[in-house]
Amino acid sequence: MSITPVAATTTAVTPTQATQMQQRQADLVDQRLDDQRAQDRLQDQRVQDQRRVEDQQSIRQDLVRQDQRRADDVQQYRDEQYRDEQYRVQLQRVQEQQRLDDQQRIQEQLRLEEQLRQRAEETRLQFERTTDAAAARLAQGNGMFSGRLDVYL
Repeated sequence: MSITPVAATTTAVTPTQATQMQQRQADLVDQRLDDQRAQDRLQDQRVQDQRRVEDQQSIRQDLVRQDQRRADDVQQYRDEQYRDEQYRVQLQRVQEQQRLDDQQRIQEQLRLEEQLRQRAEETRLQFERTTDAAAARLAQGNGMFSGRLDVYL
């Protein structure tokens, strides 16, 4: 058996076929470009969606921080109000104690003044009695010592 070479046959391409092939290639290129554009649009959409999500997260975080600041401010205000109330109560207690101490001092002073008046009155009465007694002795003594003065001299 012998092998006979087969000659390559070339088929001739007609102009219509060439145009159709060019059109198919152009259609394929257009399809690839359309696919690339679609992928680019999808990628752009993904990027925009990601940015939107990040923006929303940022807004949420800002809102959470604002809420926390407000809560902190409210708590600080309440703490200040509580401290002010405690200070006011303490001040009232101190003032009440001072008022009671003042009343006690006034009562003690009045008691001491009354004692001094009584002592002064007692002393005055004692002085009057002593003076009266001395005057009586003097009056009595003038008669009793009269004539006997030479005994003592």
